[in-house]
Amino acid sequence: MQLTRHQTMKRASEFAMVRAQGSSAAGRFLVLSTLAYTGEGAGAKESRFGIITTKRLGHAVVRNLLRRRIREIVRAHGEPLQHGHYVVLIPRHTAATAAYTELEKDFKRLLKRKHFTN
Repeated sequence: MQLTRHQTMKRASEFAMVRAQGSSAAGRFLVLSTLAYTGEGAGAKESRFGIITTKRLGHAVVRNLLRRRIREIVRAHGEPLQHGHYVVLIPRHTAATAAYTELEKDFKRLLKRKHFTN
């Protein structure tokens, strides 16, 4: 699954809406916030993904590396989130030193906790 332009969140208002109205689950390295679309045909809409990386994580190189890793994890394991959701992922400061496999396991655990997978 390649994240298209239509699947990525860019507007601050979308991020704020998900953080304010959605539900969150926190893992060791990531915080996953989701909000289901409401309205007509909501289940048919593609999910939109956003990643928030703050300067607390480190320099630009570290933040960009985390963004790339998280995008790849969503591409590889985000199938349950294909339709009908806004999804925001926020890496914690411990994610800066975490290996890719640790981030991947944490993402899978969060999906399970939010009841997207078995």
